[in-house]
Amino acid sequence: MLPLVSIVIPCFNQAGYLADALDSVRAQTWPSIESIVVDDGSTDDTWDVAFSHGATVVLRQDNRGLSAARNAGLAAAQGEYVLFLDADDELLPDAVRSGVEVLQRHRDAACVGRRCLLRDSRGRPLPVTYPELPTSNVYVELLSVNFVWTPGAAFFRRAAIEAIGGFPIEHAPAGDYAVLLALTRRSQLILDPREVVWYRKHDNNMSRDPMLMLRATLGTLDREEQQMPRQYRRAFAAARRRWREYYGEQLTMALRREWRTSRRPAMLLRGLWFLCRECPRQAATHFVRKLSRVVRHLPSTDLEPPVSPTPTQSV
Repeated sequence: MLPLVSIVIPCFNQAGYLADALDSVRAQTWPSIESIVVDDGSTDDTWDVAFSHGATVVLRQDNRGLSAARNAGLAAAQGEYVLFLDADDELLPDAVRSGVEVLQRHRDAACVGRRCLLRDSRGRPLPVTYPELPTSNVYVELLSVNFVWTPGAAFFRRAAIEAIGGFPIEHAPAGDYAVLLALTRRSQLILDPREVVWYRKHDNNMSRDPMLMLRATLGTLDREEQQMPRQYRRAFAAARRRWREYYGEQLTMALRREWRTSRRPAMLLRGLWFLCRECPRQAATHFVRKLSRVVRHLPSTDLEPPVSPTPTQSV
């Protein structure tokens, strides 16, 4: 008998995308699948869409956040394997079959991390540049770069993710990153350069909020530090600097856009205060750059192109 795979889809007010996510589950080439939609207190028609598009199980709970919704789906799952698909993402047809095959070949692994393709809110493909996969110490590299951009690109043994307690409730926007770090520290993560999911970029992605994501990522790293072997302390310090640089750059660009468009004082002051407190190097760098242009009487530059995407969380 083929092993059952549970696909958990947390959803909060994303009924407009949920239908496509469920259709991608039904299009899988692996025949033994259950789909579990967790309605996390939605006020739209998530409940109706889930049933009308063939969800096997639909759970409803008060709004408790992304990690709590994933954990609720995990508790209801019956499959030997589990995949967590965000409601605004879509699986490629072979995502489940390939995940099962990889973990059946690698019996010591608990998770395989793959790659995603990018599309915009209208479904149009976007260019993507992947980071190089590590060739030596995966744990050290993962501290600084999350190679698995969205949860739907990861495929788990259910028993393994249950053994680490599922997704941490605190710092929920980076809860999937916390799970990957915990499994990698145990040498249970393997990486596969296969593309298995469409990651949709739109204005409501949590990953577009650099302040939220930096807080969650640093909180996740602090949590991981409590379990980290001492030999990784230097790598841990470098990782914190790297994430501050990454999201500091994202925040700087967001503040520039805000200044050139809406100029909302509260938004600007909040962002500047956060940038100076959490990313002082980036704040100083951009201040010096701006001052230099003023002194040389140069015009303001256009917005820099976005940094290559390295989201800790697709939401």
